[in-house]
Amino acid sequence: MDKNAIDVLVIDDDGTISHSLESYLATREDIEHVDCAGSVREAMEYCNVHPYDVAIVDLVMPGHDGFSFLEKLHNEHMPKIPDTIVVSAISSEDVIKKAFDMGAKYYMVKPYQNDVLYRRIWDVLSLRGATQTAGIVIKGKVSLEQRVADLFLKIGVPPHLKGYQYLKEAVKMTVEDRMIIYSITKRLYPEIAEHFHVTATKVELAIRHTIEVMYDRDKMKNVSAVLGFPVGGSKQKPTNGEFIALLADKLISDDEA
Repeated sequence: MDKNAIDVLVIDDDGTISHSLESYLATREDIEHVDCAGSVREAMEYCNVHPYDVAIVDLVMPGHDGFSFLEKLHNEHMPKIPDTIVVSAISSEDVIKKAFDMGAKYYMVKPYQNDVLYRRIWDVLSLRGATQTAGIVIKGKVSLEQRVADLFLKIGVPPHLKGYQYLKEAVKMTVEDRMIIYSITKRLYPEIAEHFHVTATKVELAIRHTIEVMYDRDKMKNVSAVLGFPVGGSKQKPTNGEFIALLADKLISDDEA
């Protein structure tokens, strides 16, 4: 066992998800101990007797939600306050901002891959004492440009659409600064708009149109094949933010493999 191995608490009322993550983390040599809690009450009982390094909490749960956990962490005496990663299917910018304001160190939109979440655990720990907006850079801008283009070719992003360039820029920016996706309307769209001398609304709509065209042309099966898990169900088109984040995570994951 790694002498720097850490202890992790997984908080999710969905036992299938939590135990899948627990089983994966238990295989990592740098994870010493993993516990699962099905509620905030149970999680607080764990935290009051065990010093966890990281807590992974689902935002939406019956009774007390993930916000309640973040609030209780700072209002109760315990051996150690863990760094908290919030996971949720909710990608609302206001909700994400609230999570960060309440002390979350990272926010990850479901669905996620266990190996990607595992790497985010160490990203969070490596940022202790640093700013939350420290980015994750892949091999320089020239290489990143080509990697994004190659990924777009594999999944079938139509290059003739205006949204192609905006989407490519959005993915590059998210790879370089993972937190920018949580300020999509306040930072990401405006910065892309400034770069291309258009409005932020045009950027948003063009990216949306590109995703809808891919969905209508059944290209989401290509995305699912490349990412390794289903994206976009029969009536579920991914949001702009979800799609950008998924592609950025794929590039980051490939680089770290």
